[in-house]
Amino acid sequence: MTQNGEGVERLREALRRYRNTRAKGVAVEERPGCVYGMLTREQLGDLVQDIEQLKGTLNKIYVSVLLMLVGLVVNTLLERLGLL
Repeated sequence: MTQNGEGVERLREALRRYRNTRAKGVAVEERPGCVYGMLTREQLGDLVQDIEQLKGTLNKIYVSVLLMLVGLVVNTLLERLGLL
């Protein structure tokens, strides 16, 4: 491999652009830069959806348990009052 090959020049240019963007304080792009990043982002989105679904299910369970307890308290009160 020669010192001034095409690959060496491409690498130097890429490093030059990298240093310039770092010096200017340019923000990093949010888009994934590779296939692994894309797959990771998709999996993370799927996990977020799954967690939201679990939260909804837990809220429904909490409401069901609360209503059951209220029903038991009302039933007990009615039995003690002799109305049932």
